[in-house]
Amino acid sequence: MSDFAKVKQLSWFKQLKLINHCCATMDIKFYLLSKKPRRSSRSSVKEKNVHTVAKKVESFHSCPLGYFDAIPIELRFSIFQFLTIEDLSILTIVSKAMRNLIEGYRVTRFSGPHCMSYRDLHLRLSLEQQTEMLSKYHKLGLLVKRSTCLYATKDRLKIINEFLTRIACSNSDNCKDPSRCIALLCFGKFLHTVIAGWDDSECQRAFDTICQHMCITKHVKTVVSSKPGSHGHLEGVVRQFFRWIFLDQCTTIPDKAFWISRILKPWPIVFQARLLFIIYSGNFTSGEIQWHEMSETTPVDTEHSSIFFSSISSILQLLHLHSTEWTSDEIISIIDEMTSTPEDWLVENIAGLLLACGECLATKLLASKAINGKYVELASIIASLCLVCVKHNHSINQVMTMMDCIIAVIENPREKLVFLNRILDTFKELVLDTHEFTDSGKLF
Repeated sequence: MSDFAKVKQLSWFKQLKLINHCCATMDIKFYLLSKKPRRSSRSSVKEKNVHTVAKKVESFHSCPLGYFDAIPIELRFSIFQFLTIEDLSILTIVSKAMRNLIEGYRVTRFSGPHCMSYRDLHLRLSLEQQTEMLSKYHKLGLLVKRSTCLYATKDRLKIINEFLTRIACSNSDNCKDPSRCIALLCFGKFLHTVIAGWDDSECQRAFDTICQHMCITKHVKTVVSSKPGSHGHLEGVVRQFFRWIFLDQCTTIPDKAFWISRILKPWPIVFQARLLFIIYSGNFTSGEIQWHEMSETTPVDTEHSSIFFSSISSILQLLHLHSTEWTSDEIISIIDEMTSTPEDWLVENIAGLLLACGECLATKLLASKAINGKYVELASIIASLCLVCVKHNHSINQVMTMMDCIIAVIENPREKLVFLNRILDTFKELVLDTHEFTDSGKLF
């Protein structure tokens, strides 16, 4: 009996069990046709896409901006609009590529919350609005400073001049009162932020470039070579230009000494004295320099005296104590020229200025007059110094200290006696004048 017949005689359960045993022990692949395993076309495309994405990810790691390079530039600029100016300035120091991108945004698409409305600068603003504007231009200056840190000085000065051109009152139809406009103040804040840390030679180039751009040297030459007060408007322009752009924004004493030296040094002593008075004369409420005030009136109290002399005296002290570009003789010459322009100051005003300048500078000036034999003028100043001290409740001890130094300078005993007698005569005249004022009913 064949094997097939034997299997057929078995029950169906045993037949099924036998078939399972055969399938488990035999190699079915031997009976199948030899062909490649079937793969889904969809899965192959998916694997290809994954491989492509992996390559792109690897390429982004080598890009200067990383994944940010995958975003279109328009979208990058749109993202920048959601950042503050401080955030943008910080991003500029992340990498050169980011700095270039932000600089491109500043030049081409600086809009939205970063938009600078130059027209608002020429309007009448409240104190809070002025403070906000100054803060905004400080932040903008920091952004420009960082984004142009690798530029040549020449290129950075071009950017500064562009800002000045946009801000200048002469280029705006909205500026009705330049004396109350804060445009130059904002530019000064912007300028000092950008040039912070520059070398003196670079700052000198910045000063020359800005003055040339605004033709201010021509205005200065006009006002210092003409009769005082004959160009009142130009004098106000010169005062505001130098103070608001270069001087009032200085944060340190050496910086202010540097800039005032840049302003004064190109001119002769006579013009230096006149220009210094234009920039720092105390009473400028009317918008014009009060040239004859020092020759006609004297301060009535300490507060009035501070308005008269505090600004000028602080600058003279600064040049004397904190600048190596000025000698004592130059400063003394400036004071002499200033106190005789356009007319001789009242002696009491000269004394008030010397007291405000401090004992050191005042003593040097008085000693210089003693050496030159100007005893009459010197005695008059000494008497006025005592008068001012009594009038404004100052200590007279510093005047006595000055007297000791002056006496020590005069070597000839006879000249010392002449000088002391002149002081006595001056006090006699002062007492007689006081008596006349009292008799006439006027208050001393």
